[in-house]
Amino acid sequence: MNRTRRTKPAFVPVVMALIAVLLAGCGSSNPLGGGEISGDLKTIKVGSADFTESKIIAEIYAQALEANGFTVGRQFGIGSRETYIPAVQDHSIDLIPEYTGNLLQYFDPESPATTPDEVLLALFKALPGDLSILYPSPAEDKDTLAVSEEIAQQWNLTSIADLATRSPEVKVGGPSEFQTRQTGLVGLKAKYGLDIAPANFIAISDGGGPATVAALKDGTVTAANIFSTSPAIEQSNLVVLEDPENVFLAANVVPLVASQKMSDELKTVLDAVSAKLTTEALIELNTSVEGNRGVDPDEAAQKWVADNGFDQPIGK
Repeated sequence: MNRTRRTKPAFVPVVMALIAVLLAGCGSSNPLGGGEISGDLKTIKVGSADFTESKIIAEIYAQALEANGFTVGRQFGIGSRETYIPAVQDHSIDLIPEYTGNLLQYFDPESPATTPDEVLLALFKALPGDLSILYPSPAEDKDTLAVSEEIAQQWNLTSIADLATRSPEVKVGGPSEFQTRQTGLVGLKAKYGLDIAPANFIAISDGGGPATVAALKDGTVTAANIFSTSPAIEQSNLVVLEDPENVFLAANVVPLVASQKMSDELKTVLDAVSAKLTTEALIELNTSVEGNRGVDPDEAAQKWVADNGFDQPIGK
């Protein structure tokens, strides 16, 4: 079985120093978007995207903040990035888990950045003034393109370039926005020549979950967009195709915050949480929620929060 190699981001000291300077002014930033926002910095509404991992991380943020005296509201399962980023900007929510590379592609699709350091610096430049990020976590969950083990062996596939040679035969499954994103079919065509006809793209809206895996296994699709921390990769013997051209950028978990809600207390809590969150932990959390015997995302989050001491105020 071929799995993508996971490494921790090598955020060099100069990058971190620059981040510290940039973050120093976040507490006084005024959002550019409209709408009303509570002036109470200890009242935070946490949101999530519509896939399990985002809900788990959002719940971790929420529970850790509550343990530190924040009043926390929740609005989970909002939808895709195209939906929830405007929700942060119009103050429907204040905080949501994000991924560095995907967020950069949203704001600057032409950026050539690919490594963790490059992506982070480019992201700081690309973010509008009403949005801020904190320190990224070593935990990474990248988009991937995966195929079944049978197809990989039958077609002798190890990389996306191998798949591109059979473009007319390939059906790709993924969320609807995968069809139009640079970190999707647009980038795959530009960098590998993987040219998927509109009729050969199958929209599957479960974020690489059971329906996506079932479509791969029963041959409905040849390849699918699967997150690299999905338990299904190992459990279903899926083969993640190598991406040497880095269509899928470094994607470290990072809190995205409405700038007007930034505070030293918020930063202290979320930076501590981010420092403890690892790729291996994400896989374990996702696995614990999956299936009929899985726990709910809030239960998985609660266990992680307690195991890592975030059920108590920071420093106590």
